[in-house]
Amino acid sequence: PRTREECIERYNITAQGPPGAGGAGATDSADAGADSQAWTEKQDKFLQNGLAKYTARTYPDKNERWGLIADGVPGKNKKECVQRFKEIREALKNKKKKGG
Repeated sequence: PRTREECIERYNITAQGPPGAGGAGATDSADAGADSQAWTEKQDKFLQNGLAKYTARTYPDKNERWGLIADGVPGKNKKECVQRFKEIREALKNKKKKGG
């Protein structure tokens, strides 16, 4: 099995898609908003570290947990961190369904 880091790296590559195609992570003008800036590898790493440090088991209050995680991700807020997590989780689920 892949590590969490490998999965996120793979997601980043997949989300970008082929050059000029916009990729799965592209947003149209209706979707452009707080999360309009792309995630850097460094920010993804900080998100991963926060998820590992502040687990749902040790921080059952989701609001508190995601606030702590976001505090550790430079340039991103709580909403953006939650959204990024959901995007990665969904991409991994879809990949499993396709047998990859």
